[in-house]
This record gives sequence, C-alpha cells and structure tokens, in this order.
Amino acid sequence: MGYLAVKDLKKTRSLREKLEKERELVLTKDGQPFALIIGISPDNVEESLNEVRRAMFSTAVMRARQKAIMAPANDQEINDEILKSRKSRGLK
Repeated sequence: MGYLAVKDLKKTRSLREKLEKERELVLTKDGQPFALIIGISPDNVEESLNEVRRAMFSTAVMRARQKAIMAPANDQEINDEILKSRKSRGLK
C-alpha cells in the first residue's frame, strides 16, 4: 500500500501508474491519512463499491460491539438514546 499527497492528485498519469502498481493508496493531507483510493475494474464498479461499504459496515459493527463490552450502557442511557432518535425523526 502506497501513500499519495492530495496535491499529487493533479498528476493523473503518475496517479494511475502508481495505483496500478500498488492497487491501493492512502491519500494524505498535511501528512495525515484521510482517504483510501482503490483500483477497480470498469466492469464491476457497483460490486466494488458494495464490497467496500460491506467491509466498512462490518468494521463499524465490530467496534460498536467492542465498545459495548468495555463500557456497557445502562437502561437509562439506552432509553435516552431511543428517545433522542425518535425525536430527531419526528416520531415522539
């Protein structure tokens, strides 16, 4: 996995060559990573996007489960979150 500064995105030829070689790049700004760029086939753009979304969702669920184990919510916190969610959706 290689790294690419955001300022280098304008260099499309070298970007494409580097992506073909590395297959995935970490995009950085001021030396800090903030995005991933992955190479995909033109034939399966939607499939690739769905796979990325699935992987990110699985990671989010895993982190939430770990957080719940480390600091379980009590009944009042759960009820507060439910009420907050309902209120934000105009349900109650």
